[in-house]
Amino acid sequence: MAADSALLLGLVEEFVLGQQDRKAVDTATELKAGQFTILQLVEALGLHLTSSQPQTRARGVQLLSSVLQECHGDLTEREVEVLIVFYENRLKDHYVITPHVIQGLKALVSLKLSNLCHVKFHKDFREMSILSQLKGLGADFVFGFVQSVDGERDPRNLLLAFRIAGKIVREGYDLGKFTEELFEVTSCYFPIDFSPPPNDPHGITQEELVLALRAVLTGTPRFAEFLLPLIIEKLDSDVQSAKVDSLQTLTACASVYEHKELAQFLPGLWASLRREVFQTASERVESAGLAAVGSLTACLSRSVLNSDSEDSLNVFLELVLKDCQHHLCEPDLKLVWPSAKLLQATSTASYRASHRVAAAVLPSLIEQYNSRTQVSHTIQLGRSIIVNVDESVLLDFRQSLCSVVFSALSESNADLQITSMRVLTALGQQTGDAPNLSTPLPMNVYLKDVYLIEPFPLLFPEPMAQGDSATQSQEHSQQAVRQRCVAALAAVSSRPSLVQESTPVLLQVLTSAHTGTGAFSLEEVISVCHSLQKIAEQAQDTEETGGVFHDIIPRLLGLALQTASHPEKTHTHTLLIMAHLSSRAVSLFLDGDVSFLPENAFPSQIQLLKVEVPQMDRLLLELEELSCTSDHPLSYTSAAKCYAGLVNKSPAGEMLKRISTELDSASSPVRTQAFTLLLWVSKALLLRYHPLSTALTDKLFSLLSDPELGSLAADGFSLLMSDSQDVLNRGSHADVRIMYRQRFFTENSAKLVEGFNAAVQEKKSGYLKALSHIVNNLPRQVQLTELPALLPLLLEALSCPDQGVQVSTLSCLQPVLLDPPSTLITQLEVLVGRTLALTTSPTMKVRIASLRCIHALSRFPEHEVRLWVLRALAAPLDDHKRVVRSEAAVARNEWFLLGSPGGR
Repeated sequence: MAADSALLLGLVEEFVLGQQDRKAVDTATELKAGQFTILQLVEALGLHLTSSQPQTRARGVQLLSSVLQECHGDLTEREVEVLIVFYENRLKDHYVITPHVIQGLKALVSLKLSNLCHVKFHKDFREMSILSQLKGLGADFVFGFVQSVDGERDPRNLLLAFRIAGKIVREGYDLGKFTEELFEVTSCYFPIDFSPPPNDPHGITQEELVLALRAVLTGTPRFAEFLLPLIIEKLDSDVQSAKVDSLQTLTACASVYEHKELAQFLPGLWASLRREVFQTASERVESAGLAAVGSLTACLSRSVLNSDSEDSLNVFLELVLKDCQHHLCEPDLKLVWPSAKLLQATSTASYRASHRVAAAVLPSLIEQYNSRTQVSHTIQLGRSIIVNVDESVLLDFRQSLCSVVFSALSESNADLQITSMRVLTALGQQTGDAPNLSTPLPMNVYLKDVYLIEPFPLLFPEPMAQGDSATQSQEHSQQAVRQRCVAALAAVSSRPSLVQESTPVLLQVLTSAHTGTGAFSLEEVISVCHSLQKIAEQAQDTEETGGVFHDIIPRLLGLALQTASHPEKTHTHTLLIMAHLSSRAVSLFLDGDVSFLPENAFPSQIQLLKVEVPQMDRLLLELEELSCTSDHPLSYTSAAKCYAGLVNKSPAGEMLKRISTELDSASSPVRTQAFTLLLWVSKALLLRYHPLSTALTDKLFSLLSDPELGSLAADGFSLLMSDSQDVLNRGSHADVRIMYRQRFFTENSAKLVEGFNAAVQEKKSGYLKALSHIVNNLPRQVQLTELPALLPLLLEALSCPDQGVQVSTLSCLQPVLLDPPSTLITQLEVLVGRTLALTTSPTMKVRIASLRCIHALSRFPEHEVRLWVLRALAAPLDDHKRVVRSEAAVARNEWFLLGSPGGR
């Protein structure tokens, strides 16, 4: 073997340094003869590949690539894996090396895919940018790829092949004369009928293959002339999955194609689509067919036409209307619904399509409704058309449409009522200015002046006598009618003219309900409030709309205040509406502006936000009582927050005796509540440097060993050291002193270490968790300063079985490792060992955090652990979570680059 090694080194030296190109052929010959392996060649090139001279490194890569061109057929999977990683890293090297890298990659790509069938190659290949580098090879590369894929059957290789082919077509590779060949070599697998075997170790699914192949077939319009006839052919299949796959593939084409690719195939496509919707017994097939119809319509609608090109959208719509329109009036229901669905699919696809379908279909739909047959589908289809259609189409049908919609509101069918209100919404949102003498009345004005006035009397019926069941039944029926009318008013009230009419009427309903002059139920009041809220959210922002709300807000405020003073009658929805509408209320609280309140008797300069809280001591006692006695977590936590917020800005004397009493009693049923109050008050006093905070935090430290509250206490330090979003922050004007975290750490870190050392083994994890939370929230400079003293505990925390401790500690260490202090370097072996052990944790967050630390460790100058790290990182590359595999690949690549000129 020594002689073989000397032979190899001699060949390398003569090629690289001696510039003897013929030695590449000699090297390939000796390799074929078994004198050495390709990996031994890479090893022999080591010194030249790490040379400081780019030309020397280029000669080394050139030799390897030249030998690969001659010997690539005999490579093992392991050798291919190493070479792929090697070339990927060389792509980052000097530009003079790149041509030789591409030469080697071309040799690898020309391998038969069955020779490359291993999971790691798949992962590495997906992560790198090799294909982009190969784009310059043009049609020669495509031809080589086609030859490589032809006849492949292994699903792992097919998935890889589809992904490569997808990149080729999406990124505009020069396909040359091999366009049809590339299509044929991939489309022969369409539609995918692969079913993974039981206990398949590779995890390849049918869906993965389907989506990858679909991305290829629909990735370029150049495939249209081949793909569309294939889809038409496959739609004749008796296999449902094949039909669905074909229809979904056709839908995907619509985002890539234009009318010129579709035009000649429209009759054949429509015939197949119509059949699948009219005759199918499968909802999946029908749904996929309708989606394809909509996508085709949208595609044809957005295509830019030339002066000499035919309007393909009009051609397609003529086909649809010819086959569907007449079915809407047939007494036989068999084809009514399929026809209605197809018309819906086209009309909702684009503005142009809805305009064309509406003009053709609306007259027959209105006639159909008036004949009292097929009521539901008439309203539903009408709504789908109206949403997108131009108002000019509707003006000729406005009277008939309004009659149909308001008639449908009185139907007993709930779905029909809902649909009719959606139609009203669409009608109310139609634009249009005040008409002149020569133009018809705009739809929204027509609704206001002609039809909306009709429901108003229904909202205020005459009081009925109480008593018999018939009367009660009638009252219930009237309530249902009133709620439908309220919903109808809200549905159409988006234009200012409609808002001006509807909101006073709805406000009058609330007033009548409050005074008892109207027989309105709680459900009706809630319905009115929801309707007012809907109007406020959807109404157009105009001066007229603002004037309406300006007038009704004082009345809403008055009703809300009156309602609040009678809790037994309170309707909280009224208050919610006030929150949405009361822009003037802001001025009331900030500026003391009471001028808009009717019949007010308030001081002219009232300052609501500057009024001192009355009876503070009593309020604190009540909050303390609630926080310590309620068994509802949200209630006692909110009370604790309120208490803490007040204590943060108030003089704090002797307090919280009850907390200590409850916490010190192991049998107390409210220890959790008392702990919650302790935690929030500790934070409130810590923020303001109050002397009492020390006693409270000492109490928290003591609870770390508590069998019941220990875990809560450890997690509590995260709340103590982090920013609170709702209370005790500068945004809520809390008293927050600067550097309170640093001060807390300085005063308490020794206590934490002492507690850890004194605790029994099973209680130590609580101290470690508390420590990781505290350190994790310190500024980085403080972490670097304090790290030497805390490093033993942090390393101990990495071995703690608590996964929360592991994540928190790793998150703390990772930013420090980016600029490591000398103390960390001396503990490198222990740190690497414990961090690597966590890369296979059952918890994904732990695996990710540990891999980020491994990535950061690549910045250390001590590289003697490099091979150890690389071996250990092989396992996470096979992790079942993609995000973990991604972090592992990034970390491993950094370690691969260590020591090379292109690396760190």
